[in-house]
Amino acid sequence: MYRKLIPAERCRAAVTEGLVEATERDRARIVQASPVRRLQQKTQVFPLDVKASVRSRLTHSLEVQETGRQITRRVLAALPEPGVPPMTLLNLVEMACLLHDVGNPPFGHFGEQVIGNWLETRHDALYSAALGASPGAEWQPFRRDLCHFDGNAQSLRLVHSLHELDLTLGQLAAMCKYPGPGLAGEGWQAKSAVYLSERPLQADLSARLGLTAGARHPLVYIMEAADDISYCIADLEDAVDRRILSLSDLLLALRGAATEPYLGEMIDAALKEDPRLFGPLREQLTDDLVSLAAETYLREHDAILAGTYPHPLLHGQSAPARALDILRNVAREQVFLRPEVEALELEGYAALRGVLETYSELLTLPATAFAALLEGRSQGRFLLRRLSHRLSGRHIKAYQRAIAAPDSRFLLPAQQEWYYRTRLLLDYVSGMTDTYVLEEYRLLSGI
Repeated sequence: MYRKLIPAERCRAAVTEGLVEATERDRARIVQASPVRRLQQKTQVFPLDVKASVRSRLTHSLEVQETGRQITRRVLAALPEPGVPPMTLLNLVEMACLLHDVGNPPFGHFGEQVIGNWLETRHDALYSAALGASPGAEWQPFRRDLCHFDGNAQSLRLVHSLHELDLTLGQLAAMCKYPGPGLAGEGWQAKSAVYLSERPLQADLSARLGLTAGARHPLVYIMEAADDISYCIADLEDAVDRRILSLSDLLLALRGAATEPYLGEMIDAALKEDPRLFGPLREQLTDDLVSLAAETYLREHDAILAGTYPHPLLHGQSAPARALDILRNVAREQVFLRPEVEALELEGYAALRGVLETYSELLTLPATAFAALLEGRSQGRFLLRRLSHRLSGRHIKAYQRAIAAPDSRFLLPAQQEWYYRTRLLLDYVSGMTDTYVLEEYRLLSGI
């Protein structure tokens, strides 16, 4: 059943071990990878927050990992012989969950918008300065690709193209939340989150795993559900812990939004057990949502196995699913629009745009001048030489690998070089932590 979808093969190394050993090796590589460690310095809701109890991206990802494990165990308990050792499914789901946010830039989804909007504004002028001509119609797909920064797409790029972890094919595919072109369909099928730089990899994964073009790996559905379950209460808990929102105000908002007894009764039972609310509420609601996710996975198994089921596992009108929607809406209205949160985001906005603007000078150079800069042959260019010295050596090597082999998708070699040079800048800045990008902005601004 899952044998074709979960092989021991990797993109680069030859198979020298069994399937369980291969996924265990994936696990070790992922846990020890520096992008995972950096998640501890990226906050979940409140940028630049130093309070120890507030969730970082790392602690959130660990919670998602555990929730994914719970869903998978329930699926395995009811699933006929999957054709692979159950431990391999657990390993792949847990590590896909741990990696699900690894490509997020500083300041999370807000940072994605800042990067995309900045490049949308500056792209044409930077392109023209470097190539000596305005972008033509043939460049527009690459322009759209660069100007749409996406943390999901960056995760795949980070793990495979930049850090070269050489994970098993199934592990890579289990990370790809939106693998299709996003040109048609509903739900996740209408979205795309694979950069053109990784499109050949995505096509290779689909072919080798027996998936139709644009289809999801089935374990992605579990990772997606685990993420949805984990943050629904966590964001509200962090807001109360940080005193952005009082518990009494939260209870008032939740009771006002609840349209049926399910959530209200669960809140009453949780308060009776613990006046602080969140522990018992999280435990009971998580248990119900985990059951719902597993039941949907098993009920829709044929479509999920084919990677064509268009909805999340928590889609529908069941009481737990509606409670999840209520929690999301309350978090959006009562937390994310608060002046305190928006003030932190504005600080991040200024820092991120400031860093991008300073480093964008590297995108104005012709390809030969940029190569000379990297090789230390450039005379003068005081600022640019120092900026180039701050770029990550790992990212520079990935850029050099990408431009070494001609790519027929580009009309001109100079276009290929500039595309990957822009990726180099985006790789570098998006890999910064919240605190580091603020420090970099202050350094570059002399403040």
